[in-house]
Amino acid sequence: MSVIEKIKSRTSNFEISTKITFGYATCIIVLLIMINAAMWMGVMTALYRPAEKAIMYSMEQIENVFEELEENYDAFNPAEFRGALVAGVVLRVIDEQGNYLVDTDKKYPSMERFEENILEEPLAFASNEFKIARIGNALIYRAEMSYTHEGKTVTLYFFRTITSELKLFDELAKSLLGLDIFGIIAALLLGRYLSRKILTPIKTMNELAREIAFEKMGGRIPIGEANDELSELAKTLNEMLDRLQGGINKQQKFVSDASHELRTPATVIAGYIEMLKKYGTDDKELLTESIAAISSEARNMQMLLENMLFISRTDQKRQKLNKKTLDLDDIVGDVMSKMKISITTHEVALIKNEPAKIYGDETTIKQMIRVFLDNAVKYTPEGGTIKVNSEVKGKKILLSISDTGIGIAPENVNKIFDRFFRIDSEDLVSSANGSGLGLSIAKWIADAHGIKISVESELGAGTTFILKIPIADI
Repeated sequence: MSVIEKIKSRTSNFEISTKITFGYATCIIVLLIMINAAMWMGVMTALYRPAEKAIMYSMEQIENVFEELEENYDAFNPAEFRGALVAGVVLRVIDEQGNYLVDTDKKYPSMERFEENILEEPLAFASNEFKIARIGNALIYRAEMSYTHEGKTVTLYFFRTITSELKLFDELAKSLLGLDIFGIIAALLLGRYLSRKILTPIKTMNELAREIAFEKMGGRIPIGEANDELSELAKTLNEMLDRLQGGINKQQKFVSDASHELRTPATVIAGYIEMLKKYGTDDKELLTESIAAISSEARNMQMLLENMLFISRTDQKRQKLNKKTLDLDDIVGDVMSKMKISITTHEVALIKNEPAKIYGDETTIKQMIRVFLDNAVKYTPEGGTIKVNSEVKGKKILLSISDTGIGIAPENVNKIFDRFFRIDSEDLVSSANGSGLGLSIAKWIADAHGIKISVESELGAGTTFILKIPIADI
């Protein structure tokens, strides 16, 4: 395992506040190092470059003196060397025998002492043209040049001392180190404070979220006044809880209603079975009645289970639709022809059925139309009329299904597509014993095909469902 992987494995268990603290402190430390490095190099340049420039300038001036010396050697005055030197620069001229011909500062450290204290590792910011020695608290720069006249050569040594600058440099280094230590400590403390302050609302959310249980879904996370990311997070979590609570409420209601709907046919079937056990099968009339009732309730139970499975698939988004271009007039005609054969208690009429093509799933489209027709039959007394009309209006097909039944109260119009909702009325026909899932299934099918449903109804005068179906682009 590499070093980086070990660090990651060890830090993965840290609290977020600790990670933020160390991350913040690391950024501050890196920033301090960069600032200190830049300041260090800047100070080094400001301190040592002037010494080098002073020596270089003095050497240039001495070269000018040598040029004048060549023109009139006999008139040369060694004092002219002093005038060519920049203040602070010491000059020593030594011949081949080691004799000092010029020494502008006799108290200056000797050549031997300088040689003994030359730095083995040259300073990174110093020019290679210089030799540097450290004597006591001073750094001494030295450069040299040669001059030859009539076969005799002398060597000129230029010295420049950095004393007060070196002390300043040492003090600066100590100050920067102190500032670095202070900055690191301050970064850790400030990072810890900021991380705690930032994460406190998150901890509050976490504690409140733990208190919200399945049985207590009413709790919500308080939203702060600040319009920041944490407020957005709280809003998102509350919206999620709203959706969860809504889903749980629907699930609980669905289970309750389904249990109630299944209990009725199960109770009827069990009752007739007990009756047959008690009275036997010798009574042909009782036997016939029992078998008919059991068969009817079994069909109702089967239809209810099929509808519930359909609803379950739609909730889980597993209901598949095989959409293709269809002739709506053929579908309507087929459904109506079968309706006329199976329904003998009502007048069923297809008023208009204009040719039109739609894009959809044939099976579910037929199922949707049958739901509205069955609903019309259930809530229309015997002898009533059910009319179907399909005509093209612009880019829509208006398919209307009208009945002369009991109608829908205004307060119930918005509820009829809810699951297990049924209208309770003494005027209901005896066959109106559906599960209350038909219209909710029809609504899902309509939504899946982009079909808009409108309802027109009046109590005692009947109901009309109008389906606005998009025409297929061919």
